[in-house]
Amino acid sequence: MIWLALFVAVIVAVVTAAAVLGRVDGSLADATTTMSHVPLPEDQLTPADIDELRFDTAMRGYRMSQVDGVIDRLRREIADLDDELTRVREANIGLASAWRATDLRASGTGDQAPNPKAEKA
Repeated sequence: MIWLALFVAVIVAVVTAAAVLGRVDGSLADATTTMSHVPLPEDQLTPADIDELRFDTAMRGYRMSQVDGVIDRLRREIADLDDELTRVREANIGLASAWRATDLRASGTGDQAPNPKAEKA
C-alpha cells in the first residue's frame, strides 16, 4: 500500500512539474530577451532603418557581435550600390557616345571630329 501511495505521489509531482514548465499542453510562451537590438531587415535598407537602429550595451560599450553584424551588412549594401553606380555610369557613357555619333552623322561631318583650326581659317 505504501508503494502505491509513493507511486501516485511521484506521478502527481511529475505531472505538476510538467504543467508548471508548460510541457503538458505546449502553452509555454517563447523565450523573451532583455536585448532591445532588432536586426536590420533583409531587403534594401532605408535611412529610417538606420535611424531606428539601436544596440544593446555591454560591460564596456555596445555588444560587438551586433555592431559587427551591422557593419558587415552596411559594407555589402555599399558594395552593391557601388556596383550599380558603375553599371549606370558605363551605360551613360555608351549612350553619350552613341548620341555624339548620331549627332555628327546628322550634321554631315560623318565620324570625323570637328577641326578647330579649319574653322578659324
